[in-house]
Amino acid sequence: MSSEAGRLHESQQLGTRILEILRPTTWSEAVELYGASPNALPVAGATDLLLDLSRTPSPGGPGATLLDLWGLRDCSQITISETDVVVGCGVTHNQIISSPNLDSALDILRMACLEIGSPQLRNRATVVGNIVTASPANDTISALVALNAAVHIESVSGEREVPISEFFAGFRQTVLAPSELVRSIRIPRWNDQTVGTWFKVGNRTAQAISVVHAGIVLEFDDATSLITKADVAIGSVSETIGVSKSLSEYLVGKNLNAETSAGAARVVVGEISPIDDIRATAVYRTAVTETAVRRALVGLSEFAITQSQVAPLLGWVANRPTPPQPNLSTTTEVACTVNGSSVTAQIGNDSTLLEWLRANASTGTKEGCAEGECGACTVLLNGAAVTSCLVPTGQADGSSIVTVEGLAGASGLHPVQQGFLDEFAVQCGFCTPGFLVAAAALCEENDSPSADEIRAGLSGNLCRCTGYYSIVEALSDLATNRDVS
Repeated sequence: MSSEAGRLHESQQLGTRILEILRPTTWSEAVELYGASPNALPVAGATDLLLDLSRTPSPGGPGATLLDLWGLRDCSQITISETDVVVGCGVTHNQIISSPNLDSALDILRMACLEIGSPQLRNRATVVGNIVTASPANDTISALVALNAAVHIESVSGEREVPISEFFAGFRQTVLAPSELVRSIRIPRWNDQTVGTWFKVGNRTAQAISVVHAGIVLEFDDATSLITKADVAIGSVSETIGVSKSLSEYLVGKNLNAETSAGAARVVVGEISPIDDIRATAVYRTAVTETAVRRALVGLSEFAITQSQVAPLLGWVANRPTPPQPNLSTTTEVACTVNGSSVTAQIGNDSTLLEWLRANASTGTKEGCAEGECGACTVLLNGAAVTSCLVPTGQADGSSIVTVEGLAGASGLHPVQQGFLDEFAVQCGFCTPGFLVAAAALCEENDSPSADEIRAGLSGNLCRCTGYYSIVEALSDLATNRDVS
């Protein structure tokens, strides 16, 4: 209950509504718009921003204005030169995951991206968005700090580049000045004597906020095999992420072996100032950091090459439709093709795609958590599975959407729907629409997924009845039947 009579508890207060979306067509136009509207909130994938808005009552104003960078094609590319790899501000985590063999330097960034949220979130969330929110628990930051990445920043006043290790001013704080936008991240390419890895310790296998995460990059002398450079960044143990200078000094000039690895891990423990929070105690963080760093270094001692993992993408595609309208407001009508039929309606108070769909097209799409955690609201947006509770309605304008109602065809149920029936994979049914849509995207991508691939593909969907075994069995049976036929 509230401490003051008649005052709503923070959980009862309405969040900040989206009143306007500014839609530049080029990066230069985006910079100009932001200079003229410094109170606008830059947004790309929106997965963090929409959650923040929902939790924050509007501070002295009617609502928020967004500066939409999602559709800018020149910011959604990964560019490779002889010396660097440049990741644009619109590049998603799944885009990194699905682009193997760009450069070995990106392998540890890919390892971090694989641990971000779920496939649905990785279809929307961007790498630049992960660093701009500046939480020390954000997994890609330690990888980028260890990679000696640099942040390219632009505004109407000019442009500058900041080493990512100097980009963070404190907990959830950056050095970005008013009207400055991050355009890209530049990552130096590796030489043949560079190896690296990344690891994470969490409390569950998916959708887990890190207890500790770290990126490690080592360079060796070709003739002596001695370490000539060491960059180790530890995250989620304190308020910011930085390179461990003491550890670097300890490693340089040594051979990498079990003894050196154990000594290095002890150096790390002496340097960190671990925190207590809901995920872990400081004592646990200290112990697990030492163990994890030692194991990671031992793994690198044989110059082991990180193997690129293949993860379910659930429909991620590089092309993004050109927005059919410029700036949007609550009175603007957006038009979408929902399950093959045209639907046109005002945005109104329906700030998220989930709200808009339930009000105008699809009541089968459910709101479970409204935070992108449970997957009950999963839909296919232009072929990609997303959590519709974290998609601004305006960003869906002109898009093609498939909800659970659109899975069945004229000839009958979709195979995943039939599989769920056959294996009794439906219990209370609340989570089922999201599971079905995600499963359909998985089977479209991989018509014979293994049990592990099924679990990875559906890691963004939670079942409150814990009916996972029958769900996995339903999709495994589909794969088996295809193999037999």
